[in-house]
Amino acid sequence: MAQYHRKYLRNVFVETNRLVLFRNILEEKLVKKVRHLIFLASREDLNNEEIESYYYAIYSGLIENARQKELNGDLWKNHLLWLIATSENPFTRTCERLGEDKIDENLYTAAIHDIKILKDFFDFNFQSIFELVDDNNIKSLPGSFNFVSSKSKWNTHYIEKFSLLKKAFVEDLSPEELVDNLSKFYKSVGCGKMGLYTAFRWLNGRGLVGITDPDSVTFDDLIGYERQKETLIENTEAFVNGKAANNILLYGVRGTGKSSSIKALLNKYSTRGLRLVEVPKSELAGLPEILQYIRQRAQKFIIFIDDLSFESYETEYKHLKALMEGGIQAKPDNVLIYATSNRKHLVQEKWSDRNEMEDEIHISDSVEEKLSLADRFGIIITYTSPDQEEYLKVVEGLAEKYNINMPSHQLREKALQWERWYNARSGRTARQFINHLLGTEA
Repeated sequence: MAQYHRKYLRNVFVETNRLVLFRNILEEKLVKKVRHLIFLASREDLNNEEIESYYYAIYSGLIENARQKELNGDLWKNHLLWLIATSENPFTRTCERLGEDKIDENLYTAAIHDIKILKDFFDFNFQSIFELVDDNNIKSLPGSFNFVSSKSKWNTHYIEKFSLLKKAFVEDLSPEELVDNLSKFYKSVGCGKMGLYTAFRWLNGRGLVGITDPDSVTFDDLIGYERQKETLIENTEAFVNGKAANNILLYGVRGTGKSSSIKALLNKYSTRGLRLVEVPKSELAGLPEILQYIRQRAQKFIIFIDDLSFESYETEYKHLKALMEGGIQAKPDNVLIYATSNRKHLVQEKWSDRNEMEDEIHISDSVEEKLSLADRFGIIITYTSPDQEEYLKVVEGLAEKYNINMPSHQLREKALQWERWYNARSGRTARQFINHLLGTEA
């Protein structure tokens, strides 16, 4: 019996070393430890203490991994399948962009080769190691946990598709059937971080960093500005459908819901492949690198630049101008720029600038160069301060949404008093007033 287990373990170790497309999985730290544990257990000269030490280290790592990813069920199966689901390689990228019907025959064959190996690795049973170790205590540890919270940090669409994929791997399906299931999975949600996350932040030196808990705001939460929201949705709907669409500048006073409107687009269209990439003004020089990364992806990307404006001495706006129009590197069809600003002319121009340019022959050209950035947005949506009645409608709508039971005249009176205290009339002020009421309710 011991010889049988050693032969099984040697076969698992050797076969995993033959991976081709999914070979990057072998570099993951827990997979490395599992393979080394298998190697140690397959040897004739067993070292029980070393094997047990590796096993407990692996077990601890799998528990922590399940906690971080909020996965329930078999620790090892979940971990390996997560690596398969998030792998980026020629097969997964092709499935993401083209779907299973357009995969090259040789690529499909290579995928079947790898999935056959990975399915055996997925089904690997640590019991075969325990049978070789003279210590019964190692058998008592449970292999399944439940870490799923009431609100998963991953997007719901991804978790649903991952659960279906797990059912396919647990069942006794052929490698060909598993490859077909994987192809549909990658086409549906994407591969790598593009499947896991719907929102990203660009950080210099780190690239696209996934945001695990993006703002959950929806258009139902944004009361008022119906015409503005309609324009924004109409343009984005065309973009998601692969039709021509414009870059958009949302301009207006603070607190009117410009940024929230863009975030609401993500929650409306993320299941249809929309992704949001937030780029700080200070990182605009990284735009070419961002485009290089996302231009071949299947998803649609909105590059979101919040509170966009430049002082007269800042020159970062030239990176944005080059991207939107006139640069050597064309903006991909799957990318749009959505920016918000409190300033319609995004680059500050002062009278002193004109004095400094008095020695320049073509002064108007320099002035025009500064003012032309806003012109590169095909659509400019204006958010003005609401009048008193519009402000009160927002307050009443939010009060109804959050079940605040207060006589209408009293609610309106308190809302106007709040607005006078804080010297602002906006959707943000209305939300802050409602938060105040919710926090002081008995």
